[in-house]
Amino acid sequence: MPRIVIIGALVYDMVFDVPDWVQPNRAVHARGLTISPGGKGLNQAAAASRLGAEEVRLVGCVGDDMFGAEMVAALRQVGVDTAHIQIAADARTSIAAIIVREQLPGFIGAPDASRRVSQAQIRAATADLRPGDVLLVGFEVPQPLVAYALQLGRAAGATTVVNPAPFFTRDSFVVDYLPLIDLLIPNMLEAQLLMDSESDDVDRLGCGLLGKGVGRVVLTLGEAGSILYEPGGALAQRAFPVAAADTTGASDAFAGAFCVGLARGWRVRRTLAFASAAAGLACAKPGTMTSLPERSEVESLLAAAQLEPSARVLDCMQ
Repeated sequence: MPRIVIIGALVYDMVFDVPDWVQPNRAVHARGLTISPGGKGLNQAAAASRLGAEEVRLVGCVGDDMFGAEMVAALRQVGVDTAHIQIAADARTSIAAIIVREQLPGFIGAPDASRRVSQAQIRAATADLRPGDVLLVGFEVPQPLVAYALQLGRAAGATTVVNPAPFFTRDSFVVDYLPLIDLLIPNMLEAQLLMDSESDDVDRLGCGLLGKGVGRVVLTLGEAGSILYEPGGALAQRAFPVAAADTTGASDAFAGAFCVGLARGWRVRRTLAFASAAAGLACAKPGTMTSLPERSEVESLLAAAQLEPSARVLDCMQ
């Protein structure tokens, strides 16, 4: 069974459900608080493992403190290989406050250890990559390391996947390594930033990213679902209807689930529906890692909904 190697951050999350945004010199009492392991790398790895991947390896860094120890233990409990998670004695485990209002999150991050990932770690974790394996990288690690990891993944013949989040405008130079990406999974804003465009034309953005050398693009659109673009056309997937409690972990569930489909060699139609169902279920529970669904839950939702993605004819090469 192909392995999935994920390079990203482990962040201890504190998720506050609030009736209103905080204003200067004002206090807001939270209606609820969820404290759990998080960070996009951790969430994606946990999601992939819970959803049936047989071997998931996470590359990251935590501090020598109780937050880091708890997250490593939580990953081991769900079957993630933590051998390539470094413990930095001189750093603090990254922490995030996630403020959720009307199911929409805002983020306050205090990264420290998560930015300590090294080339040596990445080199060791990818040394045995082979064709059929999947390498997923996010923007929680510095841009030079994203490029370095993609170079190693491409050289090994692995399928290279990038989830360009969290995206900062200073990262616009990422276009230099877009041709190393087999699959790019951005949301609308991230696609606009990558294209240096304010266009809200999803087809223009998706096809434009293909034109910059990306193999395939899955543009996630929240409640509007997702669209996969490849040189031969596009495939749209509706979102699965769920009673949303918190959308925080949805994108990580989607990315982790899509990597499971890639590793298992599923047809793209099945993989897209599987990832969409996983993302929907992640919205139904509060928190980050705590909201990630099991494989059985996703399969049950797929069976009950009986939704098929609608194919669309679109020539992205024109």
